[in-house]
Amino acid sequence: GGARVPPAAPAAAPAAAADSPARTEADSTYGHLEVRRDLDYLHLLPKKDDDTAGECFRPDDWGKMSTSWRVPCMRSKDDGTLEPDNSFFDLLRRGFCDGNVREIIAQCRDADNVPYTPEEIDEMMEDLNNNGHTLNLPFCFTEGAMALKNSILNEAFRGCFLGGGWLADDPVPNFFPVMDLEVGVYITRAHGAEATWHYDNNHNFTFQLYGSKDWHTVEDGNNVNVIGSRGLRDPPRNRAEQVNRTPNFSKERITRLEAGMGIYVPPGHWHRVVPVTEDPVCLSIDIRIASVTMARWLCENVFAKFMCEPSFGYIKDTGQNETLEQDVAIGWDKYRYLHPRRFPGDSLHTCLSRHVEHLKAVLSGDWRYRFCDPPVAMPFEPDLSDGMDLCASLEFLIDKKLTAEESSYDRNRIFGLTQLAKEMKEGLYVRRWKVALIPFVAVTKKKADDGVVMHMRHTSGLTNMDYQRYGILCPFDCETLIDRIIDRTLTSDDVRAILDGYEVGRDAEGDLLTLLTWVNFVNLEPESPSPAARPAATRASSGVGSTGVGAKRRRG
Repeated sequence: GGARVPPAAPAAAPAAAADSPARTEADSTYGHLEVRRDLDYLHLLPKKDDDTAGECFRPDDWGKMSTSWRVPCMRSKDDGTLEPDNSFFDLLRRGFCDGNVREIIAQCRDADNVPYTPEEIDEMMEDLNNNGHTLNLPFCFTEGAMALKNSILNEAFRGCFLGGGWLADDPVPNFFPVMDLEVGVYITRAHGAEATWHYDNNHNFTFQLYGSKDWHTVEDGNNVNVIGSRGLRDPPRNRAEQVNRTPNFSKERITRLEAGMGIYVPPGHWHRVVPVTEDPVCLSIDIRIASVTMARWLCENVFAKFMCEPSFGYIKDTGQNETLEQDVAIGWDKYRYLHPRRFPGDSLHTCLSRHVEHLKAVLSGDWRYRFCDPPVAMPFEPDLSDGMDLCASLEFLIDKKLTAEESSYDRNRIFGLTQLAKEMKEGLYVRRWKVALIPFVAVTKKKADDGVVMHMRHTSGLTNMDYQRYGILCPFDCETLIDRIIDRTLTSDDVRAILDGYEVGRDAEGDLLTLLTWVNFVNLEPESPSPAARPAATRASSGVGSTGVGAKRRRG
């Protein structure tokens, strides 16, 4: 229960002056390539046999308890022993402009994915240097930020292809359900403004690059299944927040996070952060992984099932939408004067009852095939991406998949695209299942010089959360398939034609189709017993020949 301050990390050089770069043009070019290639999030986790790391982050800590450790500063020698090595921490700093604040801000975006203007940057520098403000820049796209983000997305992608799990002694959290991931930075001057007691609704990994901070956490009295972030002094915005627990802060635990150390704080865990640095700049990296409760995802599914039929909830005879502010919607006057037990038939004609019956139809039968799994995160190519709008070529993603298979530590756990294509054909030919497209995602296309980009966007209609902002650069051979996905006219015959004779990495349409199935965009499901229970996508029919016939593109 008492305060605990871990031993200090190795001494760190002060950050460079905020307005002057700390390296030359040649260093920058070399570092640009090195950071992209070598900076990996997993290197930030403590080595299994590194006694200098202090605490050790363990997969079973995920979502349960706050943990701090020292970024590994050891490397394995040929004889298996460890020796000091700070090269990774130096690389991490280089990936964040060697602490050059102005340069970092110039590579950040606002919540609308727009870069900051020179005037906005000047204002932030004034707030930082002269007004004692802390700069919270949640969307950072320096070389280091993109490399760390990509390394986590790659692990999520790899976890998907390997079955979504890890060996019990693997010191890596299961990143399979990663849907929303951002890397940001916090920058403050010595003894700047503190972050008072609060909790967040995401998983937070913070790594200190320069300066030091005291992290105040509590082990008991934290909250579970939180749906939003909240400060201690914030009034509750709903009943769920009103019943949140407030711990006994007198039993706080204090961790001195110095340069070269990291800390993990789960969703719903109260914490307070106080800068204590004497360095010119206190700079930390913040990796945020969204936490989505099962209740929220269930509601997202139900809402999408209603919204995929836009005409549902519209009364054609009266030309009115069934909304709460219109009497026609719920029929409150009828409920006020008619007892449902005395007039059981009347309530069936109200809007509320019709919606309930539709919901029952959605939930009836084998509902597992009607509820979509969350989208699987995919790595990206920085040169094709634009801030939060990530993008990668189809060839890049397929190569990532093949690399994951070839480097697997347990080949028996691999479930590859070839096997997936085989099971898809069995479902279509033998079980006579139908093709269903995920109802959440808006799909658009854009021509490029060397292909066509299929862009997928899923922003929740309920919570405004971004689940997916991703583009796949495909060969022109895939354009017909993309058009039918956009029009929701992709049929089972189309899919069968594409998969007949499919070879991984050699047929572009087959690669795209199986990849989209891997990441939970395309699904196969049994024929629904009734139209109300069947998503609109499964009822679509192109009425034309298969896109797979004569449209194969050979690679290699």
